[in-house]
Amino acid sequence: MITDILNKMAEIVAKTMTSFQSDFEKYDRPYIETATPEQFPMLWLVATSHTHLLKLGDYHGRFFNEEAVRYAYAAGDDTFSCYLNIYNSDKVFLINDNSITEITHPQAKEVVRDVVIPVVTKWIEINGSLPRDIRMPIKFHNITLSQFKDLIRDCEKHNNTSLVDIFYRFRNYYRYATDQYIQISYNPGYNEFGFCQYTNGKPGLVGGIIFHGWPESGYQSNGSVQIESRYGWASHT
Repeated sequence: MITDILNKMAEIVAKTMTSFQSDFEKYDRPYIETATPEQFPMLWLVATSHTHLLKLGDYHGRFFNEEAVRYAYAAGDDTFSCYLNIYNSDKVFLINDNSITEITHPQAKEVVRDVVIPVVTKWIEINGSLPRDIRMPIKFHNITLSQFKDLIRDCEKHNNTSLVDIFYRFRNYYRYATDQYIQISYNPGYNEFGFCQYTNGKPGLVGGIIFHGWPESGYQSNGSVQIESRYGWASHT
């Protein structure tokens, strides 16, 4: 039966795709050839220059084993619907372990819901509620509350919100692990901040928050480069 499905997929590729037909042979075929019944259903997106396989059957294992998938769901991303929204003109096929059927995009979204919702419900029944705070925690280092307020007041004197805007932007990043945060460290000698994102103890995104001066004192690059020079504070990675 899998052979019949693969033959039908090859026919669809031949009729639909005008370039990159090798994607089917490199990525889709090998996965389906070795798939177990538990790895179905799948949704297959096909356009003139690409294919993409949505592996719905794997969602249970990923949701239960990968914290990032649970955080993504809590943020409104089931990891599948975004592809249906982006590639909304692609042909969509529902692949079960014994059949392949072309369906509409609304039908595909229903299939996604029918797979995702039971998995989420089961996880909640076993483990309790999903993550509630999906925003990125911020930890400040080497700066007192008084120093922090002085920097904010300096911005307010110049009718400038650049420093606070950076902190708010960091705070509104979506996190994908419980032990994840951005540490921001102040260097009073240079009047600048360094920052690093940590996930489960491992450093990730790093950079600096650099002060670029005010009109009365002149623009300051402070060892960094801005494509469009602006006063106040800016983040650099």
